[in-house]
Amino acid sequence: MSPSRTITLDGDLTADARALRDAFGCFTTGVTVVTTCGPDGKQAGFTVNAFSSVSLDPPLALVCVDLNASSLPILDQAGKFAVNVLHADQEDVARRFTRKAVDRFEGLACETWDQGVPIIPGCMANFELETHQAIDAGDHRIFIGRILKVRFDPDHEPLVYLRGRFTRVHTD
Repeated sequence: MSPSRTITLDGDLTADARALRDAFGCFTTGVTVVTTCGPDGKQAGFTVNAFSSVSLDPPLALVCVDLNASSLPILDQAGKFAVNVLHADQEDVARRFTRKAVDRFEGLACETWDQGVPIIPGCMANFELETHQAIDAGDHRIFIGRILKVRFDPDHEPLVYLRGRFTRVHTD
């Protein structure tokens, strides 16, 4: 086992970013795919591990999106999105939505619900949201969405992200 490290962030952007990635990588997160559809019908989607519940009353959740994400302009315009929580057997879906310069939806059968955004079937959970608020914070935009509809099937093991890679967590 390697010893723990303490690093003071000193303004060296490359070294600080690496230290932060390594430290944040110690926090196990679930894996989601955020999907949306712009006013022109163009679909967009990307893998996100920065997803969290915010409030039960009103029902709110958030996702954090890199300001350089190619799907950001579509998400900004859409005002609606879905969060698809992946299970352990959907690592291929997570990887699909990280690819650059490809149609990430090609060959993927999606559903649509009331808001018309793509919903990936067979997930542990799906949330359909409308944008409640968007806040820029550092190099990301935080989208807080009001949850309009939810589907869940907890009888799966989750797909998680830890130490820079996808992994499984066995549940009882």
